[in-house]
Amino acid sequence: MAAAEPGALGILAGSGALPGRLIEACAKAGRPVFVLAFTGAADPAVVDRVPHAWIRLGQAGTGLKMLRDRGVRELVMAGGVQRPSPWTLRPDWRTLKFFAALGWRALGDDGLLRAVIHALEAEGFAVTGAESMLRQDLAPEGLLGAVAPDPAAAADIALGLAAAREHGTRDKGQAVVVASGTVVDRESADGTDALLTRCRGRAAGGVLVKTSKPGQERRADLPAIGPDTVAAAAAAGLKGIVVEAGATLLIDRAAIAAAADRTGVFVLGARVPQSPAEAGRATAKAEAPLIYLIAGEPSGDALGANLMRALRYRTQGAVRFAGIGGEQMAAEGLASLFPLDDLAVMGVAEVLPRARAILKRVREAVADIRARNPSAVVTIDSSGFNWRVAQRLRRAGETVPLIHYVAPMVWAWRAGRARRLARWYDHLMALLPFEPPYFEKIGLSCSYVGHPVVEMGADKGDRAGFRRRHEIPPLARVVAILPGSRGGEVGRLLPILGATLALLAKRFPDLMVVVAATANVEARVKEAVAAWDVDTVVVGAAEKYDAFAASDAALAASGTVALELTVARVPTVVTYRVNPLTHALLRRIVKVRYANLVNLILDRPAVPELLQADATPEKLAAAIERLLEDQAARAAQISAGQEALQALGYGQVSPGLRAADEVLARLRR
Repeated sequence: MAAAEPGALGILAGSGALPGRLIEACAKAGRPVFVLAFTGAADPAVVDRVPHAWIRLGQAGTGLKMLRDRGVRELVMAGGVQRPSPWTLRPDWRTLKFFAALGWRALGDDGLLRAVIHALEAEGFAVTGAESMLRQDLAPEGLLGAVAPDPAAAADIALGLAAAREHGTRDKGQAVVVASGTVVDRESADGTDALLTRCRGRAAGGVLVKTSKPGQERRADLPAIGPDTVAAAAAAGLKGIVVEAGATLLIDRAAIAAAADRTGVFVLGARVPQSPAEAGRATAKAEAPLIYLIAGEPSGDALGANLMRALRYRTQGAVRFAGIGGEQMAAEGLASLFPLDDLAVMGVAEVLPRARAILKRVREAVADIRARNPSAVVTIDSSGFNWRVAQRLRRAGETVPLIHYVAPMVWAWRAGRARRLARWYDHLMALLPFEPPYFEKIGLSCSYVGHPVVEMGADKGDRAGFRRRHEIPPLARVVAILPGSRGGEVGRLLPILGATLALLAKRFPDLMVVVAATANVEARVKEAVAAWDVDTVVVGAAEKYDAFAASDAALAASGTVALELTVARVPTVVTYRVNPLTHALLRRIVKVRYANLVNLILDRPAVPELLQADATPEKLAAAIERLLEDQAARAAQISAGQEALQALGYGQVSPGLRAADEVLARLRR
């Protein structure tokens, strides 16, 4: 087993020529690869040329660990794998858990591949399609060689295109063979080559037609042909091959054309006419419920992205999205009405200078919602902005279901806010188990769904891979810095954090610092960090959880990220500073003793909080030094964090799926 380079593309390799074609394309582009090859499927002659490892199909846990150990973040599925029986699979615990939740025969081939991709994405991998790297290899419309179909073949081609598409709706195969106006045979799980072998002597003068399945998961199972397919068609006595233009991979286009000319077999790329059933499905998709989501800050963006994934999973993709969000929701397909940074403001003194601009954005959001007429509106946290949107929608007479995600902390603030919420919203989804009673008693429907941060993968970071990629010595002390996601808080905290690290560097000469920055403040963070006199790495969202795993302690702005660090088992000091005017107002209305959610749940200071006047470099450095040096203090905080997480449903039913079910329930009603 050879080592892979950092940032390698992971190729899950099955049978056929596609894995080799991908390896060649990556080599030409200078892209390193790591191949996870399935025993009994992948070709050793192809795989042995590059960094790789062999696994059985049932070794999901082993495979995931291998990928993480080699720093793989992006995956492509290439080649065929026969669906095994439960007896030959010999599943490890991770594979067994997957099939126990799914049901062994609950899905067809494409449905199973969709479920596999969803599971890989839930593990933190980005799954891409082979065609994204092989676009030049997609079949064009027209002939690939000099041989053309005769007029007698036209009827067989038309019948074959319709029959192949109809066969694909059953999720059993992609190809059919047609001869003399009759469908001779259809592709089954054993593939196209087996289909052609079965047709020898039965389909003389016929045509092989291969198309994608309607609604096919293109990232996992795109149709493909190679020169061997042409040779097999000729051996079966066929006169030609027709593939779907723009949706079929050609494994060595030049070789296919040469084989076609040599054997006298035509190869044609054709557009597939839409059947009435497909037209109906396309209409149904266009009429799928439109969910309008609004996130006002990066923490809400993370919740929104998780909810989008869960809704797509629950509806099998039959859902549409519009609204306002950040980079994570954009990655799930949301085209934000305007940048999230326009709303990421917190505090009375901070909001006032931008009040006019924010109210303009409120009007734009309301107008967009009314124009789109969604099936439901889900606002996520950020009550200052979202509640104004809800209020204006109701005043305008809109009856669209309004759902708010993340309950306001009425037990920490004023209960009057709950009554205001009840006037506008139909339902509230709470993150904490003790919150629903506060809202139900004033007549607002409320459900506890759990905190999604417990399932977002913060506990799955790759420590060794991150340290290797960023050349961090094995024994170096690493401190993670999380300066916040709003421009104002970052501006106030970065100078203090820089001074804190300067003090720590004197105490720990081997100190390394990792700063995780959200996209909206990344430029500002990098500018400030450039002046720090300590070895520092700045990373984005893609490497955040790996950075957590590589860190020995963390210094974080109070917020959701502190809970993520708890999930990652990183001992943390929480800090924060707001404008003095905002702080003076907060002191009058806040009724709780703690800012960090772990401390609030446990009702004790398990995580050090150094806020406002206590947020000094000297105090912060001393608190971090204790977590680096005192093993008992580290163990106590990690243990307390696990206690708090259990109260939030850690390791239980998916909070994201619970939230999706609540949203869909409101739609059904």
